[in-house]
Amino acid sequence: MLIFIGILVLLPLARGFLITVDAHETACFFDRAQVKDKVAISFEVMEGGFKDIAVEILAPDNEMLYHAEAETSGKYTFAANKDGQYTLCFDNSKSTLTPKVLMFHYTVVKDIGHYIDPHKRTDDVVEQSVLQDYINELSSQIIVVQHEQEYMHARYKGHLELSANVHFRLVAWSIFGPSLLLGMTVIEIYYLKRFFEVKRVV
Repeated sequence: MLIFIGILVLLPLARGFLITVDAHETACFFDRAQVKDKVAISFEVMEGGFKDIAVEILAPDNEMLYHAEAETSGKYTFAANKDGQYTLCFDNSKSTLTPKVLMFHYTVVKDIGHYIDPHKRTDDVVEQSVLQDYINELSSQIIVVQHEQEYMHARYKGHLELSANVHFRLVAWSIFGPSLLLGMTVIEIYYLKRFFEVKRVV
């Protein structure tokens, strides 16, 4: 029961987000971490252009930890070396027209020292650091599964919308094509009838 409660406390820190970054726009997200905390970031561009976007990760003093001009997906994990606010930015300023739809996770896992030191711990969920270490390891595996499920759900939703769009176009064309052919046939019959019509002079 104690392990289950600990997992429930840790899982809300690993929520996934689905966002749209418009052309010429930069979207930044922040989270606080202490020294030795584990920071895990993962993302994937789902829609838009070549499905790439610029990514930046900044330390609390604006030190550049990671920078890439065009990434379609990525997973980055590092230990915080300073206390403060860490920044994740997605930059779509190089795109002239196309917005980018992407899913990302931004997770901060507390270091085991956070639970050993009673002055740092702000809750009473876990009293023994060894048990907390096991909970962290188990929750990280659950988080990985959760990330994969959210990614597969987003991909399934995208494929479902594409399939529905293609199906609608096929149905519309199957109705429009015969209707157009029937209309042309009626016009041709009417034209030929008028062309060969013999007018009698009384």
